[in-house]
Amino acid sequence: MAQINRLEEAYNWNISRLADAFGLDRGTVRRRLKEAGVVPAGTRNGVNVYALKDAGPALFGDTMSAGGIGPDEMPPSDRKAWYQSENERIKLEKDLRLLVPVEEAHREMSLLAKAVASGLDSLADMLERDAGLPPEAIELVEHTTDALREQMYQAIVVDDDDEEVSSG
Repeated sequence: MAQINRLEEAYNWNISRLADAFGLDRGTVRRRLKEAGVVPAGTRNGVNVYALKDAGPALFGDTMSAGGIGPDEMPPSDRKAWYQSENERIKLEKDLRLLVPVEEAHREMSLLAKAVASGLDSLADMLERDAGLPPEAIELVEHTTDALREQMYQAIVVDDDDEEVSSG
């Protein structure tokens, strides 16, 4: 390994060393440094060296959000790579069950709503039979559960209307 004479030399690396250290291709390192406008911090043995504090953000910065550009504004090769990576991310999230098809989500929500509605329907009967509540209390429970069912229905209808407006 090379001898380091001064401390600042430890933080100034050439393109080959940056590529080796970070597992990147030298061409990729060179291109990212150039695109970010990183200037050499000096030369060592006739080779340009770059300050790690400047090279790090250029190599690993989030160029998509930092530059504020979307995929439609990228060069074709970068756009293709971006879409391929997004497709792979979506496939992975589906495999990990972080994403589910909308039909499956609707089916599960429907089953949940039916289970809650069924429980609300039978609540008054269970309270009358098992807890021995008087008829006035049972009427109050029925009135409250009916109001809850109506709230659930209205929330579903409003969500459906919002989806139709946003998709249409």
